[in-house]
Amino acid sequence: MRMKLKDICEHLDGALSGNGDIEITGVSGIKEALPTQITFVANPKYLAAIATTQAAAIIIGRGVSGNGKPTIRVEDPYWAFVKVLEIFSWEKNHQACPGVDATAILGENVKLGERVSIQAFTYIGDNVEIGDDTVIKPFVYIGEGSKIGTDGLIYPHVNIREEVTIGARVIIHCGAVIGSDGFGFAPVSDRHHKIPQIGTVIIEDDVEIGANTTIDRATLSATLIKRGTKLDNLVQIAHNVVIGEDCCLAAQAGIAGSTTLGARVNIAGHAGAAGHLTLGEDSVVYAKSAVTKDMPAGSRLSGFPARPHRQELRIHAATRKLPELLPEFTKLQKRVEQLEAKLRELEDAS
Repeated sequence: MRMKLKDICEHLDGALSGNGDIEITGVSGIKEALPTQITFVANPKYLAAIATTQAAAIIIGRGVSGNGKPTIRVEDPYWAFVKVLEIFSWEKNHQACPGVDATAILGENVKLGERVSIQAFTYIGDNVEIGDDTVIKPFVYIGEGSKIGTDGLIYPHVNIREEVTIGARVIIHCGAVIGSDGFGFAPVSDRHHKIPQIGTVIIEDDVEIGANTTIDRATLSATLIKRGTKLDNLVQIAHNVVIGEDCCLAAQAGIAGSTTLGARVNIAGHAGAAGHLTLGEDSVVYAKSAVTKDMPAGSRLSGFPARPHRQELRIHAATRKLPELLPEFTKLQKRVEQLEAKLRELEDAS
C-alpha cells in the first residue's frame, strides 16, 4: 500500500510541514524506520533520534522541531500513530473476499448479513445470525442460535458455543472458547454432581478477546462482558461474572464465578479475584495479586491476599530490612534476659 503524506495529514487533522507528495509505504519505530516509512515521537527521550532517523516523515507534537524532515504536527502523536497503524494494518488491507467457502458447513436457517466472509472448514450451527462485514476465519465453530454483530473478526480455531450473543466490532483471537460450561458441581455423598449450565454469554460492542482465553457460560442468566473491555491471552472468566465497560485484563488473569468488576478496572498479569465479590470502578490490581473481598471504587491493590498497594509496599520494604534487624533483635533479647536476671537477684537480695 502507498499513500501520500498530505493524505495521511488530512486523515490525522494535523499540520503538514515539508513535501506532502512523498509516498509512504508503511509505519515503523523511529530507530528502525526505512526511507519510505513514517514514524512518530511521543516520548521526549526519543527527540534526539529525529536527527538520525531514516524515516521519510515524522509525526510530532505541536511544539517539536522536525530537524528539517517532513512532519505532521498533532496534539497527541501517539494517538495519531495508532490511527496511521490502522491505515496500514495487514488485516485492513488483506480483508477476505465476502462469501462462503465451499468447505464450510452451514446449518439450517443461518442468516448472513452483507459482505460476510465465511472461510474454509468453518462450522455454523442452525439459527445462527452474523452481521454485515464480519469475517469468520478458517476452522471456527459457532454453535446453534448464536448471534454475532457487524464488523466482527473471528480468528481461526475459535469455539463459540450455542446461544451466545456477540456485539459489533468484536475481535476474538485464535483458540478462544466462548460459552463453555461453567465450573459448577454439587457435592453429594462424597461425589461431585454436575450442575447444568443453562445460561449464556453476552459480549457487548468493541470488545477484544485474546488467544486461548475462556469465558464460561452462566449457570443461569448470563456471563456479561460489557462494551469496550479488552481481555489479553490466557484469561479465564468464570460463570456469571460481570465485567464492566472499558476494563483491561492482562494475561493469565482469572475472575472466579459471580464476581462483578466495575467500569475501567485494570487487572495486571497473573492476578485475579475470588468469587461472589465486587471490585469497584477505576480500581487497579497489580501483578500476581488476589482480591478476596469487596473493594470500593478507585482501589489500588497488590499482594496475596490483596491489600491497599501502599500498605503492601510498606510491608515489602519492612521485610527487606529483616536480615539487618534480626541481629539487633537478638542482642536486645539477650540484654533483656540479662536485665531480668539482675532484677531477680535484687528481688532475692531484698
